[in-house]
Amino acid sequence: MTRAAGGRASTRRRPPGAARAAAGALGLSLIVAGTAGLTACWRTPPVIVDFSTPGRDYRSSEYHDIYERWTRHEKIMSGVEAALEVWATYKSQEFRQAFVAHYAETYAMKDDARETLRQTQLDAAAGAYEFEVTAQSANYKWNDLEKKSSPWRVLLVDGAGHELTAERITVERLPDLFEREFYPAKTPFSKTYLIRFIRGHEDGFAGERSGELSLRFAGPLGSSDLRWSSRP
Repeated sequence: MTRAAGGRASTRRRPPGAARAAAGALGLSLIVAGTAGLTACWRTPPVIVDFSTPGRDYRSSEYHDIYERWTRHEKIMSGVEAALEVWATYKSQEFRQAFVAHYAETYAMKDDARETLRQTQLDAAAGAYEFEVTAQSANYKWNDLEKKSSPWRVLLVDGAGHELTAERITVERLPDLFEREFYPAKTPFSKTYLIRFIRGHEDGFAGERSGELSLRFAGPLGSSDLRWSSRP
């Protein structure tokens, strides 16, 4: 409210266009603020894992949740195409125990056969860090991790930055139904690998004791780390 010459009061009004612009700016700011809030709510927290030996037995019904806990997914892009897309499952003590429970029930194993399988899994874990990896690429020639001529270098990195080179990378020839049940990341275009890093001969490599393991894929088209950590 202002006072005009001669003492009469007058009201200044914004032009209609200015009012609409102000209202639009306010609405946009509210939308942005709301979207930011939703993004914060939807952000997925990191999956914290426990590298220690489980203190209990697992049920077959727990397998798929534990598979998800120990599986990571990453994609290396080349333009708009996936140069390499990988799902990697770390065969930790917990994962192996759950695998034994689910495998034994699926295949109706007797107690002695189940115990033999369990011991085999424990021995494998004691000798190596092993990863079941499902991989696919927009160009099938790039999905050749097992070859010495592969453009990809695969490393295992601990929480202190120490590295191990893969001792062996092999293509897994698994029955289709088995793979769909136990490693469901499989697609019609993927290959499945077992990637193995030897324990006990690592120079300064602390492994799980460092609280973190990262499986690194690096090559001319980029690199990516799949991370398992016991801390946030």
